[in-house]
Amino acid sequence: MPFGEKAGLDFDEVYSYLIKPVVEGLSLECTRSDEVTNSGWVHADMIKRIFNADVAIVDITSLNPNVFYELGVRHALRRSITILMRKRGTEIPFDIRGFRVLDYGITLAEAHAAQNLLRDFIKTGLRTRSDDSLVFTALPKLKVALE
Repeated sequence: MPFGEKAGLDFDEVYSYLIKPVVEGLSLECTRSDEVTNSGWVHADMIKRIFNADVAIVDITSLNPNVFYELGVRHALRRSITILMRKRGTEIPFDIRGFRVLDYGITLAEAHAAQNLLRDFIKTGLRTRSDDSLVFTALPKLKVALE
Protein backbone atom coordinates (compact mmCIF):
# COMPACT_ATOMS: atom_id res chain seq x y z
CA MET A 1 0.00 0.00 0.00
CA PRO A 2 1.13 3.55 -0.43
CA PHE A 3 2.37 5.58 2.52
CA GLY A 4 1.04 8.95 3.65
CA GLU A 5 -1.78 10.88 2.05
CA LYS A 6 -2.67 10.23 -1.59
CA ALA A 7 -5.78 11.35 -3.45
CA GLY A 8 -7.41 12.62 -0.27
CA LEU A 9 -6.94 9.38 1.71
CA ASP A 10 -4.47 8.92 4.55
CA PHE A 11 -3.03 5.44 3.98
CA ASP A 12 -1.11 5.63 7.26
CA GLU A 13 -4.47 5.82 9.05
CA VAL A 14 -5.91 2.95 6.98
CA TYR A 15 -2.90 0.87 8.00
CA SER A 16 -2.74 1.95 11.66
CA TYR A 17 -6.45 1.88 12.48
CA LEU A 18 -7.97 -0.63 10.07
CA ILE A 19 -5.36 -3.22 9.06
CA LYS A 20 -2.78 -3.48 11.83
CA PRO A 21 -5.18 -4.00 14.79
CA VAL A 22 -6.96 -6.82 12.95
CA VAL A 23 -3.76 -8.61 11.95
CA GLU A 24 -2.16 -8.29 15.38
CA GLY A 25 -5.46 -9.27 17.02
CA LEU A 26 -5.09 -12.62 15.23
CA SER A 27 -1.60 -13.02 16.77
CA LEU A 28 0.14 -12.36 13.45
CA GLU A 29 3.00 -9.95 12.89
CA CYS A 30 1.97 -6.93 10.85
CA THR A 31 4.76 -5.04 9.09
CA ARG A 32 4.64 -2.45 6.35
CA SER A 33 7.85 -1.72 4.43
CA ASP A 34 8.31 1.72 5.94
CA GLU A 35 8.51 0.12 9.40
CA VAL A 36 11.58 -1.96 8.53
CA THR A 37 14.68 -0.46 10.09
CA ASN A 38 17.34 -2.65 8.45
CA SER A 39 19.99 -1.10 6.26
CA GLY A 40 20.51 -2.42 2.76
CA TRP A 41 18.50 -2.87 -0.40
CA VAL A 42 14.85 -1.95 0.27
CA HIS A 43 13.51 -3.85 -2.75
CA ALA A 44 15.31 -7.10 -1.94
CA ASP A 45 13.89 -7.02 1.58
CA MET A 46 10.43 -6.24 0.19
CA ILE A 47 10.52 -9.22 -2.20
CA LYS A 48 11.59 -11.54 0.64
CA ARG A 49 8.76 -10.26 2.81
CA ILE A 50 6.24 -10.66 -0.03
CA PHE A 51 7.34 -14.27 -0.41
CA ASN A 52 7.61 -15.18 3.26
CA ALA A 53 4.40 -13.56 4.52
CA ASP A 54 1.67 -16.03 5.41
CA VAL A 55 -0.83 -13.27 4.62
CA ALA A 56 -0.39 -10.33 2.25
CA ILE A 57 -2.85 -7.44 2.31
CA VAL A 58 -2.77 -5.28 -0.80
CA ASP A 59 -4.55 -1.92 -0.94
CA ILE A 60 -5.25 -1.07 -4.59
CA THR A 61 -7.06 2.21 -3.86
CA SER A 62 -4.49 4.54 -5.40
CA LEU A 63 -4.03 2.35 -8.50
CA ASN A 64 -0.31 2.72 -7.78
CA PRO A 65 1.91 0.84 -10.29
CA ASN A 66 4.29 -0.20 -7.49
CA VAL A 67 1.43 -1.85 -5.62
CA PHE A 68 0.39 -3.78 -8.73
CA TYR A 69 3.98 -4.86 -9.36
CA GLU A 70 4.20 -6.18 -5.80
CA LEU A 71 0.83 -7.92 -6.19
CA GLY A 72 2.12 -9.62 -9.34
CA VAL A 73 5.23 -10.77 -7.49
CA ARG A 74 3.06 -12.17 -4.71
CA HIS A 75 0.80 -14.01 -7.13
CA ALA A 76 3.83 -15.50 -8.88
CA LEU A 77 5.36 -16.71 -5.61
CA ARG A 78 2.48 -17.75 -3.34
CA ARG A 79 -0.72 -19.70 -3.93
CA SER A 80 -2.82 -18.20 -1.21
CA ILE A 81 -3.85 -15.63 1.32
CA THR A 82 -3.39 -12.48 -0.67
CA ILE A 83 -6.19 -10.11 0.29
CA LEU A 84 -7.08 -7.20 -1.97
CA MET A 85 -8.77 -4.16 -0.51
CA ARG A 86 -9.83 -0.74 -1.75
CA LYS A 87 -11.65 2.36 -0.67
CA ARG A 88 -15.24 1.92 -1.80
CA GLY A 89 -15.74 3.39 -5.26
CA THR A 90 -12.21 2.74 -6.57
CA GLU A 91 -12.32 1.22 -10.02
CA ILE A 92 -10.86 -2.26 -10.26
CA PRO A 93 -8.51 -2.72 -13.23
CA PHE A 94 -9.51 -5.36 -15.79
CA ASP A 95 -6.75 -7.88 -14.97
CA ILE A 96 -7.86 -8.24 -11.35
CA ARG A 97 -11.57 -7.58 -11.76
CA GLY A 98 -12.41 -11.25 -11.08
CA PHE A 99 -10.82 -11.24 -7.62
CA ARG A 100 -12.75 -10.65 -4.44
CA VAL A 101 -11.90 -7.23 -3.09
CA LEU A 102 -12.66 -6.05 0.42
CA ASP A 103 -14.22 -2.59 0.31
CA TYR A 104 -13.76 -0.05 3.08
CA GLY A 105 -15.16 3.40 3.69
CA ILE A 106 -14.05 6.37 5.72
CA THR A 107 -16.76 6.47 8.38
CA LEU A 108 -16.25 4.70 11.70
CA ALA A 109 -19.06 2.24 10.97
CA GLU A 110 -17.58 1.42 7.55
CA ALA A 111 -14.13 0.94 9.09
CA HIS A 112 -15.52 -1.47 11.71
CA ALA A 113 -17.37 -3.42 9.04
CA ALA A 114 -14.16 -3.63 6.97
CA GLN A 115 -12.21 -4.81 10.03
CA ASN A 116 -14.72 -7.62 10.56
CA LEU A 117 -14.48 -8.64 6.91
CA LEU A 118 -10.68 -8.48 6.96
CA ARG A 119 -10.62 -10.68 10.06
CA ASP A 120 -12.91 -13.19 8.32
CA PHE A 121 -10.82 -13.14 5.11
CA ILE A 122 -7.63 -13.84 7.07
CA LYS A 123 -9.13 -16.58 9.25
CA THR A 124 -10.74 -18.31 6.28
CA GLY A 125 -7.55 -18.03 4.24
CA LEU A 126 -5.43 -19.51 7.01
CA ARG A 127 -7.94 -22.32 7.55
CA THR A 128 -8.53 -23.29 3.90
CA ARG A 129 -5.32 -22.23 2.11
CA SER A 130 -7.40 -21.98 -1.09
CA ASP A 131 -5.57 -20.70 -4.15
CA ASP A 132 -6.19 -17.00 -4.68
CA SER A 133 -3.40 -16.51 -7.20
CA LEU A 134 -4.42 -16.53 -10.84
CA VAL A 135 -0.92 -17.76 -11.67
CA PHE A 136 -1.30 -20.92 -9.56
CA THR A 137 -4.91 -21.39 -10.63
CA ALA A 138 -3.91 -21.29 -14.31
CA LEU A 139 -0.78 -23.37 -13.71
CA PRO A 140 -1.80 -25.79 -10.92
CA LYS A 141 1.38 -27.88 -11.15
CA LEU A 142 3.65 -24.85 -10.88
CA LYS A 143 6.40 -25.18 -8.29
CA VAL A 144 8.43 -22.20 -7.10
CA ALA A 145 12.05 -23.33 -6.93
CA LEU A 146 14.19 -21.81 -4.23
CA GLU A 147 17.95 -21.99 -4.27
